[in-house]
Amino acid sequence: MKKRYVDPFSPDLPINDPDRFSGRYREVDSIVDSLYQLSNKNPVHTIITGDRGIGKSSLLIQVKNLAEGNGKLSNKLKINLGVESYDYICAWHDCASDQTPADLASGILSKLQNKFFTLWNKLNFELDIAGFLKIFQKENKSASATQIVELFCNELTKACKKAQEQGKTGVILFVDELDRVDPTSGIATFFKLSAERLSREGITNVAFFTAGITGAIQNLEQEHGSIYRTFKDVPLPKLEEAEVHEILVNGFNKAGFLYERTVIRSIFKISAGYPEPVHLLGSQLLKVSENTHLTDEDFNTAKRQVVESLRRNKLASMLKNAGSGKYQKILEAMAQHTTQNVPLSFISENIGYEQNQYSANMGRLVKRNIISQVDRGIYCFVDPLLKEYIARFGIIDVDEDETI
Repeated sequence: MKKRYVDPFSPDLPINDPDRFSGRYREVDSIVDSLYQLSNKNPVHTIITGDRGIGKSSLLIQVKNLAEGNGKLSNKLKINLGVESYDYICAWHDCASDQTPADLASGILSKLQNKFFTLWNKLNFELDIAGFLKIFQKENKSASATQIVELFCNELTKACKKAQEQGKTGVILFVDELDRVDPTSGIATFFKLSAERLSREGITNVAFFTAGITGAIQNLEQEHGSIYRTFKDVPLPKLEEAEVHEILVNGFNKAGFLYERTVIRSIFKISAGYPEPVHLLGSQLLKVSENTHLTDEDFNTAKRQVVESLRRNKLASMLKNAGSGKYQKILEAMAQHTTQNVPLSFISENIGYEQNQYSANMGRLVKRNIISQVDRGIYCFVDPLLKEYIARFGIIDVDEDETI
């Protein structure tokens, strides 16, 4: 009888436990340096960027753990913190698509107020969030960015000074999914002016740590050209084979399973360096195995169940949202390539068009988050399992070409 186990993989949720977080040494080391700089009154506002599903939220959570004094990850990766441990007050805010600078500011202040209450419920301290909201929620009133930033920084300054009085290293404001915010909303100006105002007022124990998909900073730059000078960009690349190996081996060992080495290689190849399919296939492998020894046959069974059942609706929806005509032909050609990274020359050869005849289609597939550009003239599927879905079920009707 197969024994029960605690699933060590997290395909649907960011990774919170440092013991279950693997790889990313360079990126963690870079962000630890931002924590160190802030602890020495040299605030470095930081943004983690990367493709959707590449693990940005997981890394941001790990940074929060380190900032609050949990040094498990730095010990695991043998990264020098520069201090014994950090002791920041951290407030976390998830962005929404309809977020305005006033919404963002009040949301951050509200989270910060709650954090103070959680830590010191008897402390006589309160931010004027109600007053802030009252000003910016008046009907037909359009607040300027300067007004929002001034009131936000005034309240934030109170919090930073109180944190210092309580012996804290400083204050870090975590803002996740920044890419969901409309670039024309004024968010870039809000961050830029807030950073400048805090620096001008000598408030050097606070910093923003944010995350957004690749291109998030470029999108924000459309609204405020100097936003690049506000944030240090920490790009999150696809996982290397050694990192995928570490994730899977740690997971299999924790669950008490043995494995064939070819299984790990197969998962790396199909996942294209994205953490989500690695965790998804690892989790499903443990479920389908009839014993505690994972084989190539188990991998093929797990892959089939993921594509045909667990992710079928999502993948079918992606294929439909891609568009018809040339869009489907492009995806069909990409699915036929032997690797996940597909050159335009291969697509042209298979669909019978010159590159300039379908360049607009490629751009729209990128914008629709179906494919991403790996390098000049090289593309891949955003969800690598879409390649397997097309190989199994084919593409949708291509008779009617969608207008470019």
